[in-house]
Amino acid sequence: MTKHTNAFTLVELLVVIAIIGMLVALLLPAVQAAREAARRMSCTNHLRQLGIAAHNYHDIHQELPAESFFRTDPQTRAMIPLDVLPGVIDDAHASYRVRLLPFIEQTALRETIQQMSNVEQWSTVPVPIFFCPSNSKRNVDMGSADRYASHYYGVAGALGENYTTDPRQTVIETTRGFLGPFANTGAIIIGGQVSFASITDGASNTFLIGEISWQDYGAHYNWVRGTAVDNERQPVTALASAKGIPYNFPINAGKKSDQPLVGIILDASGIPYDGDIHIRGMMAGHGVGGFGSNHPGGCYFAYCDGSVRFVSETISSDALLAQASRNGGE
Repeated sequence: MTKHTNAFTLVELLVVIAIIGMLVALLLPAVQAAREAARRMSCTNHLRQLGIAAHNYHDIHQELPAESFFRTDPQTRAMIPLDVLPGVIDDAHASYRVRLLPFIEQTALRETIQQMSNVEQWSTVPVPIFFCPSNSKRNVDMGSADRYASHYYGVAGALGENYTTDPRQTVIETTRGFLGPFANTGAIIIGGQVSFASITDGASNTFLIGEISWQDYGAHYNWVRGTAVDNERQPVTALASAKGIPYNFPINAGKKSDQPLVGIILDASGIPYDGDIHIRGMMAGHGVGGFGSNHPGGCYFAYCDGSVRFVSETISSDALLAQASRNGGE
């Protein structure tokens, strides 16, 4: 009596494997899209919380949080006495993020920082709301690598022919490179004093905070860092938590640029600022930044009205700069 066993032949097995492979190939984009959708939702939630925190800050202080504060008088260049400044955090030139800590359920961390002389050491503490989930990189590029950065930057304003810059920070050259120009036409600037009443372009038309979060940005400071101060003659050497947007920095420009040096172009004429101000590959760490993200096609911005919107990388430079300024009348 012959005994038969049921089994796959080699050909049948190969066919089954091929079918499974095809199904996986078909399902993989859908899985990736679902994951990116979840990351986008989380990112918008982070920005929305920061926007609400800025509104709550404004309710108490009657102004939006400052990027940091000057230690010098803009007219005399004399150092401001420490007892005139609001406290350790402002004297230490901490970022707008530190000022928002009590409004994002981080009051204890804020109080701890307030009592320390070296506030930047607290950047070794990660604050999840400061990270875009689409970028797994958390450590800083500028400074100690064991410290945490942030992917969300205040918008200091537009840089262009029709926009002002901060007169207290002229463009200077140091051993660290060119510094400035520093925008002051946006919502989060050095010295603060930007109220909702001063946003005459409309809160729904004006950026508050945006993403600089693509994987290889290369110029992230720690999240505590606001400005860096050397002396009364050179009061500010960086805008670390807020960035201005020049004419030739469209969304995601830095991800695509392979140029080692790029001139800062302030208007449609295409002429670089002063002809010799350069930064590295759209990754400026000194007051200028190319906003962008790992999200396909653009990045998210929180607006001054509390909304969060996706801004396409195809937006024109004129439209981008118009939204970066609070009172340009565009």
